[in-house]
Amino acid sequence: LRLPPDRIPSVQWLNERITPRTGWKTLRTKVRYSDAVQWYSHFGRREFLITDYVRSRDELDFTPEPDMFHDVYGHLPYFTLPRYVEVQEMFAPAFHGAKTDGQRENVKRLAWFSTEFGLIRQDGELKIFGTGLISSRGEMEHVLAGNTPLMPFKVDTIVGFEKSIWSYNEQLFVFNSLGELKQELASYFDTF
Repeated sequence: LRLPPDRIPSVQWLNERITPRTGWKTLRTKVRYSDAVQWYSHFGRREFLITDYVRSRDELDFTPEPDMFHDVYGHLPYFTLPRYVEVQEMFAPAFHGAKTDGQRENVKRLAWFSTEFGLIRQDGELKIFGTGLISSRGEMEHVLAGNTPLMPFKVDTIVGFEKSIWSYNEQLFVFNSLGELKQELASYFDTF
């Protein structure tokens, strides 16, 4: 994205860099935490909501709510990458195709433990993948220091874990490639 160091980029500025590459666009919202129905309705139209909220100074290392920093510096650089948006584009159809509340909760949980708080192994090296970790210095350092148990990213395991919104996650999951992540997600989403 080559984000400007001296100002917050406008939605138009962001869209001029994102939309030509992947077809996604950003929209501004005053809602600090969108509900899943609204969120995935926008996702289905390839729209990413950016909140107006910015964390306070005492929340620089961790904030429970997604803020503008999380959205712009965490999520949006990924939305210039076609291979990444292929993963993101799996969630809205799965959420809207789910037959039960339990399946919808599982879609949200799988997004949480992959694109928000997932880790990837590249050439044997553990790397941060999820944007919740990228934008939370405190939790990222906690994870990379080996203080969070890690397990392979498997749907059957993940659907049993609760998300941790107000604190660091007690358990996180690792996949070895975007292809492996897509395959694991599809193995569950295709059952809807």
